[in-house]
Amino acid sequence: MSSNIYRLSTRDRETQRQERSKPANTRRHPTQRQLRRMKHFKVWLALVLLFPLGLITALTFGEMLWRAMCRLDFWRSEQFVFFHLGGLAWAAAYATGWRPVRAYVLGHELSHLLVAKAYGGQIFGWKVTAQGGYVETNITNTLITLAPYLVPFYSAVVLIIFGVVGVKVNLQEMCAIPLGAQALHLRPAWIFYAALGLTWWFHATFTFKTVLAKQGDLEWNGEFFSMLLIFLINVLLLVALFLAASPAPGLGWLEVGRCWTGTAAAVWQFCFGTFW
Repeated sequence: MSSNIYRLSTRDRETQRQERSKPANTRRHPTQRQLRRMKHFKVWLALVLLFPLGLITALTFGEMLWRAMCRLDFWRSEQFVFFHLGGLAWAAAYATGWRPVRAYVLGHELSHLLVAKAYGGQIFGWKVTAQGGYVETNITNTLITLAPYLVPFYSAVVLIIFGVVGVKVNLQEMCAIPLGAQALHLRPAWIFYAALGLTWWFHATFTFKTVLAKQGDLEWNGEFFSMLLIFLINVLLLVALFLAASPAPGLGWLEVGRCWTGTAAAVWQFCFGTFW
């Protein structure tokens, strides 16, 4: 996979090249100092805030998922089964060598574009090919540069489609699909769960591959900060999907908050209890 597949703007790349070629006294320009200070600030923000938040949230999600699996038989639920069937379908396709890079680049660049437009930015041009893609805009910030890694684009599309269809159609009603002399009975919701699983793991696979590579999107914010923010947001999205699957009627964000505070107290006790 080409190393320049994932980029926000060719203008940003050119600016970085020019900055590297400038003499040292030019690099000490107040603007450059401010950019370096912002990167240093993000490193400390990631270390002090994002790291503990990500760790505690991940542990909380693991605890709640384990309880649901053991006490509520969540692993038998339609949502769990078909979500993971979709993931297995993606794993099988990936194992056979299928690499839909163009589809990922399309979703990647559209994520940049849509978030930039949401911030009021102008789009001067964008391009998607199997070898790479870019979006040229007059505005950039943390959310714009990291949007493709924070939100699974195609999973969002699946949610929107089934949300619209669900207004008109009962997705839980059993349907019969004729197959010759036989008929296949299924609920439309099963297709939704499988599509969500496939697109989620598609997103996770390419996000992981991109994080391992040196990409301008991550370097612009600092790789340490970027990776921790990506991890935290994706764990929160998994928690949201878990709650939407409703393994228990009373399970909601209040219960997540209660478990989160309990986990935070346990982590604090484990790390600092012996020193107090």
